[in-house]
Amino acid sequence: MFDLIAQDQFDRLPERYRERARQIALRVQEIDRLLAPGSPETIRDTALRLIGQFRPQPGVDVAAFGREFRGVCADLPEWAVCEAANDFMAGRVANHTGQFVPTCAEFGKQARAIIAPFHAERYALRIEASRLFDRAADEKRRAMIAIERADPAVKARVRAIVAEARAGAPVTLSQPHGAISAQAQAVLDAMKKTQQHPSKISQTRIGKDARR
Repeated sequence: MFDLIAQDQFDRLPERYRERARQIALRVQEIDRLLAPGSPETIRDTALRLIGQFRPQPGVDVAAFGREFRGVCADLPEWAVCEAANDFMAGRVANHTGQFVPTCAEFGKQARAIIAPFHAERYALRIEASRLFDRAADEKRRAMIAIERADPAVKARVRAIVAEARAGAPVTLSQPHGAISAQAQAVLDAMKKTQQHPSKISQTRIGKDARR
């Protein structure tokens, strides 16, 4: 369990979170046993099943195929190897013609797709376990805030602050939407006028020649 969450953090968890940590640890152990690598005998028997049911790949040596197949399946659990073989034999693998022995890459891809959900579940459980302490601390803070907000003295202090703020708020005079004084309007109109820049063409040599 303590490879998922540190013991000092576990000891400080509330009982509800400790129970969840125990559940996570049990499930992770189950998945670890489920994903334990299979025996070489099972891998060999599966390769023989495939060779016996399908035509050999053209130009592929059977002995070389067996060695590569054993290497591909070395870290796979027995049940996944068997399930992948059953999928090929039952025609449940997309893009496989059903005639030739699947390549080692095809077989490994199918077998790993079978166990992928268990890898994902174990990863998610480990992430959840690593965050249990933070969740418990956050829950404790929320509970303390709720208790403080429920305190009559705190409520009275908040009401006093709100009343004081409202009493000292500036009084705003309502005006019609878009209403503006004549002086302000004049300033705005002056800002809208574009500044006139006199042409300097007449000061150039071409402009002086044109006037002659």
